[in-house]
Amino acid sequence: MSEDWPLEALQAVLMSGIAHLFVRAYSTKMHGGTLRFQAQYLRRIRLPRWSELSVNDQQQLVAKLNVLDVVCHIYSLADNERSHLHDAAT
Repeated sequence: MSEDWPLEALQAVLMSGIAHLFVRAYSTKMHGGTLRFQAQYLRRIRLPRWSELSVNDQQQLVAKLNVLDVVCHIYSLADNERSHLHDAAT
């Protein structure tokens, strides 16, 4: 839940693969290499403040348009990091 972020925009960002990258960085791997998506790891996912995003980025996230591009922009991901995001989302 978020008091600032519209839920559809929050869902778009988290489903983009960024949540998986954060959890992979923080959690321990279980047998077989699967990650533990526990609340303690999910709370460590960092989001920018909604009010600090450009209006264009906000509109695209709410409409779920170009989500990968917007997420790369708001997290300042380089092109080579984008592939990690795409791999995490699939």
